[in-house]
Amino acid sequence: MTDPDDDIAALLGDLVRTLQDLQGEVEPRTADGRPRPPTPSELVRFTSDVTIPAAILVLKTNIEALKLLRRALRLADGRPSTASSGGDVQERATQLSRATLARLDDALSDLQGAVEGRPPDAEARELLTEARQLRASLAERLAESESVAGDDFDGEGTDVPVDVDAELRSIKDDMDDPTGDEE
Repeated sequence: MTDPDDDIAALLGDLVRTLQDLQGEVEPRTADGRPRPPTPSELVRFTSDVTIPAAILVLKTNIEALKLLRRALRLADGRPSTASSGGDVQERATQLSRATLARLDDALSDLQGAVEGRPPDAEARELLTEARQLRASLAERLAESESVAGDDFDGEGTDVPVDVDAELRSIKDDMDDPTGDEE
């Protein structure tokens, strides 16, 4: 039969490696320890997924606002509006509002996932799941070890809690801190 301490040490080693992999995924570093600049493919993906759609949305919103301003100026001047009916303007405004709200819902869902620790990257999600499984397995082993140690030493076991979520928050805080350790 294997020694429970060896099993715990192996699980702890796996957990440390998984957390390091997760940190590398979330916060890639260069050889000298500085944060790695984004790769060209990451910049292209960010531009195509975020920047361009955001710019298009801003431009569409500005165009619609200018059209509404033009109509308001015509009405204030006493000239007829170029729109066929008030219902058409209302329908377009409703469609624009729905599209904006849908995009806002998507952005909020992404933000909520990030806050709750669900990274959008599949590999990071997989590493996070693996880290949580290893943490649970390690907690089980420690509990077993404590019960055995408690029997052997009249209840004098040591408690070594491992809080992966706290570690992940710490990593995130380090990433979000603009003043960082770099000098």
